[in-house]
Amino acid sequence: MGNYNSEYESYYNSLKKNNGARYTPAYNRGFRHSAIERSKGNYWISRITRDLIGVFILFVFVISCKLVVNPKTQEVYNYSKEVLNQNYDYKDLKINYKNIDLKKIQDKITNTIEEIKSKITGNETFDNRIKNEFILPVVGVETSPFGYREDPISKDKKFHAGVDIDAKVDTDVKAAFDGRVKFCGEDKELGKYILIDHGNGIETKYGHLNKILVAKEDAVKKSQIIAKSGNTGKSTGPHLHFELLYMGENKNPDEYFDIARK
Repeated sequence: MGNYNSEYESYYNSLKKNNGARYTPAYNRGFRHSAIERSKGNYWISRITRDLIGVFILFVFVISCKLVVNPKTQEVYNYSKEVLNQNYDYKDLKINYKNIDLKKIQDKITNTIEEIKSKITGNETFDNRIKNEFILPVVGVETSPFGYREDPISKDKKFHAGVDIDAKVDTDVKAAFDGRVKFCGEDKELGKYILIDHGNGIETKYGHLNKILVAKEDAVKKSQIIAKSGNTGKSTGPHLHFELLYMGENKNPDEYFDIARK
């Protein structure tokens, strides 16, 4: 793929799986298989280590709130106890374990940690900040949702990392919030694109653009026109591809924005 993928996708893949894309000759498939298995093992070791460190940090926070008593720390400590003391029907969990959505569980844990952090720092959670402060870059009807779908061109089942919003060519595309342009350029999949870093791990991406009106490292303001929508890259018609990311992980924009549906 283009320069965009070599810079951007490898960056986010390193956050998610610690595994970069490499070219492997056909004659070396056995080595490739073993390398993939090793990579999977390294990923889980890294993931478990990271999660344990997170739990330890959270434990230190809670104990600190217990030792340093004031109204705010007491509120955090009581909230943490409430979370831990929730009753779960483990028999039902065992029976229905096959139907457990691990992604939802992961999101729930993340949200709980976010709420505790919010109580400690006084800052808004990720969910509240997006819902209260961010805007949609264009007004239009959603033509393709977030998640797995049939690729409109290859017909293969692929993960769609954002949402597609119907927009005529040269429709104004606005920045969802204040931030700085992290990347912009052209890629054969997304065509002309922009990635904006809004700080605190929040990023937004805009693809299939016709014109880019900002440059890398530019500071942008909420509602500022940063591009004109188009039909560049791998696209079957004019629209805007919009992504929302938090700590390198794609989030479903439909959960945060009121996007019109067909």
